[in-house]
Amino acid sequence: MRSTTGRAASGKPVATGNMPTPQSTQPRAPAKSRGDRTHAAVEVAGVAITHPDRVIAQAQNVTKLDVVRYHEAVAAWLKPQVSTRPLALIKCPGGDFAHCFFQKHASDPRRPGRTTRARSDDPPYLRLSNLAAIIEAVQNGAFEFHTWGCSFPRLDRPDRLVLDLDPADELGWNSFRAATEAVRQRLDEIGLRWFLKTTGGKGLHFVVPLERRYGWDEVKRAAASIAQGLAADHPDRFIATASKADRRSKVFVDYLRNAQGATAVAAYSLRARPGLPVSMPIEWSQLEQDVRASFFNLRNVPDYLAKRAADPWAGYDEARQRLPAI
Repeated sequence: MRSTTGRAASGKPVATGNMPTPQSTQPRAPAKSRGDRTHAAVEVAGVAITHPDRVIAQAQNVTKLDVVRYHEAVAAWLKPQVSTRPLALIKCPGGDFAHCFFQKHASDPRRPGRTTRARSDDPPYLRLSNLAAIIEAVQNGAFEFHTWGCSFPRLDRPDRLVLDLDPADELGWNSFRAATEAVRQRLDEIGLRWFLKTTGGKGLHFVVPLERRYGWDEVKRAAASIAQGLAADHPDRFIATASKADRRSKVFVDYLRNAQGATAVAAYSLRARPGLPVSMPIEWSQLEQDVRASFFNLRNVPDYLAKRAADPWAGYDEARQRLPAI
């Protein structure tokens, strides 16, 4: 297998493996006509999948069973991202992206392995602790998995800091790539080890693993300080407030995902968008090309993961760190 050499978050060279190409996002052969499809349930991970041949209208001939099989194929990578954290799901009944909704709490606290209460008077937090629970969520319309910045049982202690880089629509890739380099330099100067991923949209996430020793306000203040420092030092490039009027051709550094109860899309989660893009952990060297939106998608990610030479997030748990004085 051919591979390229890049640099991990630690700065050490790593092999990044074969990259998917834009051509690999093309759909397979057209699905059968409605009259030829079977609606018999298919069982995956012990879960009965109803209407497996239902076509997802906005996703280039992808069926409901394709979505289920994706989650089965990437379970080894996705499950560690979601199984220990409170979740929010984006569900799209019938696979219709125009009628999706956000589910943050479990709907049936009687079902085992799905809910956890922080205190007896708290609403049940949504938790999917195994593959069967993930597949059942997909069977019931879940497309996106969004996680809190903390893990059970210490929901009062965040264990990560996220900087969500959200570029203005008109900002080109080269300009956004240069802005991303400025963020990398700032985090390196502060002394924080970071991990990078696509969002499956137009942005990128810098994820900083933390020791569970800080409160939510402390982590949010640290993230705000980084975002505001970037905006102060590069006012032509960054903005730290969600002002549409002042955002033209700039990158919004969204630090509000570090508030208690806020969520960020999980690594390896699909996005309920045309092409079914995936939020994908990446090496820094992969930013040589525009890897956003559906560059990584339901069709090419399982094969990409099987051939990937190295996991860019290897060592994440060992990288938990203290916040320096910012």
